[in-house]
Amino acid sequence: MGDLPIVRFEEKIVETVKENPVVVVIGETGSGKSTQLPQILYRRGYAKSGIIAVTQPRRVAAVSVSRRVAQEQNVRIGEEVGYAIRFEDRTSEKTRILLMECSFVRVFSIRS
Repeated sequence: MGDLPIVRFEEKIVETVKENPVVVVIGETGSGKSTQLPQILYRRGYAKSGIIAVTQPRRVAAVSVSRRVAQEQNVRIGEEVGYAIRFEDRTSEKTRILLMECSFVRVFSIRS
């Protein structure tokens, strides 16, 4: 984890999230946006009263990134880390980091 570029910006990102209700992070592929950012926010307590949601452009990306994050957190898929894609929801009441494909966001927001 420590060698991904996003880790260098942890303090700035957390400060920005504290000051803004919505934050869009743009970075190169492989910089840690999808895998490290939700873990940073989780460690900092941002999932205590809700879910940290991360969108992915494709189903396979949502599944593979959720597996990577779950492995790094040493939890099973569907526990603290889960994913929601078309026709498959691997979440539970314990889920705090949720990876989902972009097209699923509308369904999720309608249900919430």
